[in-house]
Amino acid sequence: MSNRSPRGTAIVMAVFISAAIMALSILGTIRPVENTARTPLSIVQNFFGGFSQSIDSTAAELAELRTLRERNNELENSLALLQSEVAELREIRSDYDRLAELVNYVNQSSADWRYVAADVIGEDSMPTLRTIHLNRGTRDGVAVNDPVVTAQGLVGKVTKVSATGCEVLLITDQTSGVNVRLQTTRDKGLVEGTLSGDLVLRFVNTDVPIQSGDLVLTSGETQTFPPNLIVGQVSSPTLSEDKLFQEAPVTSFVDFERLEIVLVITNWEPVDLEVFEEQVQ
Repeated sequence: MSNRSPRGTAIVMAVFISAAIMALSILGTIRPVENTARTPLSIVQNFFGGFSQSIDSTAAELAELRTLRERNNELENSLALLQSEVAELREIRSDYDRLAELVNYVNQSSADWRYVAADVIGEDSMPTLRTIHLNRGTRDGVAVNDPVVTAQGLVGKVTKVSATGCEVLLITDQTSGVNVRLQTTRDKGLVEGTLSGDLVLRFVNTDVPIQSGDLVLTSGETQTFPPNLIVGQVSSPTLSEDKLFQEAPVTSFVDFERLEIVLVITNWEPVDLEVFEEQVQ
């Protein structure tokens, strides 16, 4: 009767079988069997290998996508900041150009005027009243009836004033009237505003050869405005309805819808004519 345990017998048999298989494998006897067994294992290995590679690739793409999104957000923030800076610089450049234009106008002015630059801070909301509000008042030397101009020409006159602001009646208002003179012929007329905001030259004698394109300047009569301020350019003269005078549209060089900075002439004083009227009486 043998004393060898079943477990020991199994171990011996396993070692023997393993040795036999190794020997047969070295001799090439079981190579067909090995190839047959290797095929499904290769399929499984390739499947799990490809799956693992796909997972690694997807993870890498997700990480790259996250990085790209963060970079895109950074670029969008930088672009927004640059756009804001560009807009601010453009506004500064625009203000500089307007101020430089006004300074050049003041330097080229032959009259010894004192000017105060003012920002347009508001306008009347009523369509039948054309006024603007400025941020300069009596503290800055502004007074009622002071003329208001830009480098392009006459804007209007101050009608109301406070310590820190004033109201300006535009020459395009229908109640406004400016005594003018044609630059070429030196003939006189009156430029009036209209309900639509246009300017019309009226009361020019019928024998006056009005030339389209001629400049219209303030004449200084009635002492409403000083002389030789540009009012606009005349075009297409016609006879008035009563056939007694000529009239023509006047185009101002001032863009009244986009006024931002103007000049107030603070040292112009109209001549006091009341003393002469009293003497006549």
